[in-house]
Amino acid sequence: MASFSSLSLSLRRRGVVVLAAFLAADAGVAVAACSTSSPESEGADATTETSAPDAAKDSPVVQQDSAVDAGKVGNCSPAKGPCDIVLQDCPAQQECVVNPSNGTECRKVESSQQLPIGRGCCPNNPGGNPCLPGLTCVGGPCVDGGPATTGRCSPACCKGDDQACGKSDPEGISGACDITLYAADTNTALHDVCTYRQRCKPFKVEPCASGQVCLVEDKVGSASCVDSFGKTNRQPCTFGNDCADGFICFGGGADGGGTCHTACLLPGATHPFDAGVEEGGAGKGGCPSGEKCDISNFKDLPSWFALCSLDGG
Repeated sequence: MASFSSLSLSLRRRGVVVLAAFLAADAGVAVAACSTSSPESEGADATTETSAPDAAKDSPVVQQDSAVDAGKVGNCSPAKGPCDIVLQDCPAQQECVVNPSNGTECRKVESSQQLPIGRGCCPNNPGGNPCLPGLTCVGGPCVDGGPATTGRCSPACCKGDDQACGKSDPEGISGACDITLYAADTNTALHDVCTYRQRCKPFKVEPCASGQVCLVEDKVGSASCVDSFGKTNRQPCTFGNDCADGFICFGGGADGGGTCHTACLLPGATHPFDAGVEEGGAGKGGCPSGEKCDISNFKDLPSWFALCSLDGG
């Protein structure tokens, strides 16, 4: 995912404590990805990447052992121990998991682990981890009356190695290594995982499902759906998906300090949408009453993408 200044697109997931039950015993887990932060200033690149841990101290290695996938990249995760969470190099009938101390260990595979890579799953499955060995059910908890599944069975991966993600089953959505799992109690980065996102178009042109936000990712306007925490205009935020659909966390980051702003279509800009979007109301290309569409010029985002601000700032 592209990064851009002063917008926070670090992502977090619902039900982080439930997710931890599969990943790290009773330790809580939070998730973040693709952090970004303010409009460019005089060509300066103020981009900050927090989507994956700094691997300078642990250069990725390519594992050639026949016990693991030949050519698979590993040794890129902060969680260390007797096994590699990405390479999954434990003995037969065991898998590498993160333990309560945020290190790795080999653990016996459970009979509940049946679902393949990219398959929909429930992180709070009462029978235990529903995903095949080496996969984690990443997503929000399933609730009565909600979707049948809310997560995806995802492998651990190294940043940039999207090939390790494969495609979702059965939709065939290509995965991307763009989410980092964190220990919720210490905010310690553990490892990256893959996501499998439905595509969308902003301003509700092609909306996401209820409870999700459509996030623009690059200069051509590619966008995908991410679970949202439902905050609305002018509410404080830290992560990009703290805000509801139609809003973006502006000025946030790992330490918070952001605010949800309404996303808008920059007046006069060339864009790929029907003319009706130019006359759309708040959340559909326009701004709420008393605000104007004038926060723009974001790094690696379309020239037509902007945010609403109160008159005078």
